[in-house]
Amino acid sequence: MTLELLNAEALLHGLDTAEQALVGAATQADVRARAPGAFAALGPEVTVAWVTADRLAEVLGAAKLTPGRLHLGGGEHGQPAWAAQWLDRTAEALLVQRPGARWTAAEQALLRAATLVVDRALDRCTQAGQLTAERAALAAFAGFSEQALRSTDVTALTQRAVAVLRATLGPVAAAYLVPQGRLWRASVLSGGVPEALAAQLRAGLPLRGPSVEAALASRDVLFVPQWTAPNVPGVQAFRAVALCPMHQGGAAVGLLAMGTAQATGWTERERSVFRAVGRSLALALDRALQDAGLREENAALQAQARALEAFAQLSADLGTQDQRLALIRRAQEVILSLMPRGFAAYFEEHGGHWQLRSQVGQVRSAAFQAALDAGLGGGAPSLRLPWESGEPYYQAAYDATADGLDLPDAPGALASLPLQVGEERLGVFTVGQFAAQPWTAGERTLLLAVTQSLTLALGRARSVQQLQQSAAELERSNEALQAANEELEAFAYSVSHDLRAPVRHIAGFADLLSRALDDETRAQPKVARALQVIEGAAAQMNALIDAMLNLSRAGRHELRLAQVDLGALTRSVLAELQPELQGRDLQVQVGELPTVYADAALLRQVLANLLGNAVKYTARSEHARIEVWAEDTPGGWTVHVRDNGVGFDPRYSHKLFGVFQRLHRAEDFGGSGVGLANVRRILQRHGGSWSAQGQPGEGATFSFSLPRVPVLPPG
Repeated sequence: MTLELLNAEALLHGLDTAEQALVGAATQADVRARAPGAFAALGPEVTVAWVTADRLAEVLGAAKLTPGRLHLGGGEHGQPAWAAQWLDRTAEALLVQRPGARWTAAEQALLRAATLVVDRALDRCTQAGQLTAERAALAAFAGFSEQALRSTDVTALTQRAVAVLRATLGPVAAAYLVPQGRLWRASVLSGGVPEALAAQLRAGLPLRGPSVEAALASRDVLFVPQWTAPNVPGVQAFRAVALCPMHQGGAAVGLLAMGTAQATGWTERERSVFRAVGRSLALALDRALQDAGLREENAALQAQARALEAFAQLSADLGTQDQRLALIRRAQEVILSLMPRGFAAYFEEHGGHWQLRSQVGQVRSAAFQAALDAGLGGGAPSLRLPWESGEPYYQAAYDATADGLDLPDAPGALASLPLQVGEERLGVFTVGQFAAQPWTAGERTLLLAVTQSLTLALGRARSVQQLQQSAAELERSNEALQAANEELEAFAYSVSHDLRAPVRHIAGFADLLSRALDDETRAQPKVARALQVIEGAAAQMNALIDAMLNLSRAGRHELRLAQVDLGALTRSVLAELQPELQGRDLQVQVGELPTVYADAALLRQVLANLLGNAVKYTARSEHARIEVWAEDTPGGWTVHVRDNGVGFDPRYSHKLFGVFQRLHRAEDFGGSGVGLANVRRILQRHGGSWSAQGQPGEGATFSFSLPRVPVLPPG
């Protein structure tokens, strides 16, 4: 028991010794330097070393160490006793050695305790270093972000970024590089860059090597420890570099670089600061470039707005297709009012030759004007390329000789835009500027806006002309149709009247003939049948004449529109049909019907025809049924008349509403074949519609629609 107390006291003493040895250790280097004192309780012969895995294998021949576990060995055959533990935080092994016998149990406990104290001290230093690095990164980011928010000046932003790196990290060198063709030139350089290297960076230097290529390809921050410098004077001074590329629209627009000659790697604090500054600079540059892009877009939009405002008069001034040159000239005037240092010329191709059709603005020499007046060859690329491609062709430096114009005072820049209306190509709209210059986005937008508006105006002008021609042709057709309808109606009326007298004579003489015959002759079957045929034919002829007169009157009758109660009108028609319903098993169901605005007399004919047909075509149904109802539609009312009679073949439904069109034999069902044609004529005059649905043996449904406010057709 006394021995155990002594061992416990020794262990506590060893722990206290280890902790006292590491008090105040603020960095991993401090811990490494003070680590031997943590094992002082094991005696003065103990040695402590930090070794790599390879070195440990050379010294002890030990196998790979398991992290977090204390390995013990030696103490036999004259070998020193040793204890080793791998520490991930330092990427090294802590090796403790002592000459003599193997470690006792009490010594092993002291070794484990001291090693644990060293490991915890390293952990505290690592966390403290990370916290310090994080605070430094936040401070750098905050300061630089504040500066970045106040400026869109790219030069000022990059200067501030380099200054932040130097002020925060001390002995580092920093630069911001921008591409110039295949070279990279330093727009900002800090102190600490060797003069030979600084001179080459200011002049421009090709950046090659896997580090730079990897940074540009990854679009992320790249840290290169133990850097192998390329063969460039002054670069060898740096032992580690850091690179942060800047991209805009998929292309590299800059590279923030930092180097150090003090170490072969970067601390967490240095990495955090460089990342923060790089991200902040990237965001600020992106915003600056976006602002520049927005300013350019605004300029283009303003140019387009000016063009459209100036072109408003042209768009309103439509005219006809014969006036297209006047429209084109107006467009040329608009262009030159906004781009005054030049001229506008419009060409059309005729017979393989480009003819000048309209020009606004003067060229700078009479010889060049004469060449334009004479026209250009069919192969002139300034006109042929946009004509064939359908796309604008902009020349910042106009080559007049290519167009066959080897003359002085040719324009410096030329824009050529094709004009096309629908599928028809008209010509090429050109604008020349006296000085050679690139066509800016605003100028291109202006030219496109004017030519597109011109195309619309020309298209509308053509549409107006075609519409006028169509309207004139339609008016002539309507007049001819109206005249033909009037003649047809007059003819039908006249014929109906002229036929009535002969039919009346036939019927009268047939009656006289019947009376003149004696009873024996009249009783003969052939005689009786002949008399019956004459009387039936006369009656059928009278019915046809009446139907034709009704059809004629429906077209000539002056509409007397008023509120008509469809329910009351339907009941009145059904009352007239009562004699035909006697003795039949027929059920009639009338739903709620609306009041409509129509001619009551004509609408009565519609219902009489539809209900009469329903009664007639259900004559063979054992339990006949007729239904009448209405539906409220967005435009008016739709009335349906449905029966369960013989129905009809829907393939021939289009014939139902034609004159003298019948889908059943006259021997089976009587009728004139004009009733539904009369329905169609009446509904047409009310601005309504009509339809029919049915199947053989399953009945039929006839429907008609009336608008709430009739839209009456002419006549």
